[in-house]
Parts: sequence; structure tokens; C-alpha cells
Amino acid sequence: MKASRAPAGGKLADLTGPGLTERWGVTCADLGASVLAPDGTLVSVFGDTFSGNQVGLGDWRSPVILIGTGDAFHRIRYHRAGGDDPDYARQLWHYAHRDGAGLRRGISTVIPSDLLRVGDALYLHAIVNRGLGNVAWTEIWESDDNAISWRRLGARFPADLHHGHAQCWSWDYDPDDGWVYVASTGFQRDKGIIVRRVRPDHIGRRSKYVSWGYRAGRWSWGNKPTPITPAGETWGELSLRRLAPGRWILGGFLSSKYALGYRVLDSPTAVGNSPLQLPVIGSAWDSEDHDRDRVAQLYGGYVLPGSQLDVARGVGLVVSQWNTAAGWPYRAMQFRVTLQDTAYSSTTS
Repeated sequence: MKASRAPAGGKLADLTGPGLTERWGVTCADLGASVLAPDGTLVSVFGDTFSGNQVGLGDWRSPVILIGTGDAFHRIRYHRAGGDDPDYARQLWHYAHRDGAGLRRGISTVIPSDLLRVGDALYLHAIVNRGLGNVAWTEIWESDDNAISWRRLGARFPADLHHGHAQCWSWDYDPDDGWVYVASTGFQRDKGIIVRRVRPDHIGRRSKYVSWGYRAGRWSWGNKPTPITPAGETWGELSLRRLAPGRWILGGFLSSKYALGYRVLDSPTAVGNSPLQLPVIGSAWDSEDHDRDRVAQLYGGYVLPGSQLDVARGVGLVVSQWNTAAGWPYRAMQFRVTLQDTAYSSTTS
């Protein structure tokens, strides 16, 4: 399906970096998936984070959380760290970073996928790595105090679950039907997207997740999961968000296009009914222009609370950038872009 280029939005601000978040030891950080907590604050979770001024320098932690205010239309400003210490963004749970590919034991890093809010609870899906890209398993943590403290739920999801399509998640809750919908792909950015759903009471029980798949000429819940994205599309970080009844955004880092891509859907399974929109595209370092949505070495692309369709610069995104040659910039940024409501009525359920 032909992609449509959305009108330019532009960068609103850097979210992390020197002079912004170094007071919490978050000088270099990426990702930044965000949700509104039950108390109304904005909670953002970041991946590999360093207190020094480039990747690899200083105190290394992941995941960490910052808490503040802001949304799609207002600049995000953080005022404390998650965890027990409001003045320093400590790793949410203890483990030692053991660097180096090919680790047989130990953990190199734990990368956050996405945050979810259901009622008064927050959930965090995390990807446990033994060497970057070598996923050991994934797991879920829960907070019932607005991201201050976290406890691990029981389930571990193996790295090869659904042929590796269940490693990197994004999820949201639909209060109209009572399901949590999960879009997921592989961590290696070489796969399409599958969709599952689960009742909130069963988030920590792997056997209770129901897959959406194609079998015997029809799509249905309960079938083995089938990628819902077209052949040839590959994805990295994902963002699935319900904006209103019957209006969802699904997208994130579209690795096959080196861009941030999104579809507007009337249900999380209706990808085939909606065109792909590319509001932010990758560029070389010498030709990037953040005001025109051209970003070098981009990834992430998490949709912010308060986003609105068919409004000029009405959708907020958290976009990551990492100059892998120099180690800086390595940061999360806040963008505002335009996405059109292109959802069509579907008959899926």
C-alpha cells in the first residue's frame, strides 16, 4: 500500500540531555515511552541511561523512569525520578550489567518496551538481553503507586515465543470491551507485527493471552498469530495507543523504510484498512532538519497522551536519536506531527 507523507510538524524540544535531565543522572538516555499515571502525572520510561555525557560514560542503568507534566500539545518537563529516590533515577530493579555479546549467563541490559495503565495500576513490559539483541526472555512489572515502586509479575515470556514476534511490545487498554491489546514484534527489527489480547486480571499469566491469526481463509481470535502488517514491512520500537472509541494509532520505528510510520485504525487488528503515514523520516547527519521532520539515526516514535487526529501538529511523539559513531547525541526528543484520520470501518472484533 502506498505511504502518504503527513504535513510537517517539527521538533518541540529535547527531553533528555545536559542541562535538562542530568540532575537525575539522566544525561544520555533513549526511548521514553510515556503514559499518564493515575495521579495525573506523566510517566516516561527510558532505556540504557548514562550519567556521563556520551554513551558508555558514567553510571549505567536501565530501565529508569522520570515523572513530570506535559502531553502532545505541551512541552514535557520532569520534576522527579521514579523509584525510591526522587533525586536520582536509579535502575528500577537490581541486576548487574555484564557487557559483551555472546553471554551465556547474566544480563547485559534490560530494555523497556512500553508502559500501560489500567485503572490505578501501571504495567511495564521489559526485554531481558544477554548481549544487545540477544533476547533471553521478557517479563512484566507492576506499580500501584504512580511509578514509585515496582514488583515483578510471575510470567516470563520466552524469546522464541511466536517465532520471535513477541519480544518488543506496545499495549493499551480498551474500556469499551475490557481487553488489553498487545502489538509486538522482534527486537532485531527484522519482523512484522502480531496482535494479541488479554484481560487485565490475567496480564501476568502467559497462557491467557489470545492471538489474532489467519487460518482456513479467515482471521479470528484464538488462531496462531499471523503478522498483520504487509510482507516486507519490518518494525522496531512500537506504539499502540487508543485515542478515542474506535480510533487507534499503531506504528513506531519502521525499519524497512528508515522512518517513523503509523496507521490510524478503528480496531487494533484492522491494519489492512488503513494507509501508512510517514510523519518523520531518517536522514544523513549532514542533511537532517528537525523542523522539517528529518532526523539522523532515528528510532522510537512513542505516541504521547493527548494526541489528536486531523489537527495540525496534533500528535505528539517521543523520538530517539543516537550517533553511534560519536556517542552523542544520544537522547529522546519531543516532536509534534500531523496524522490524518484515515481509518475505515471494519468488521473485525
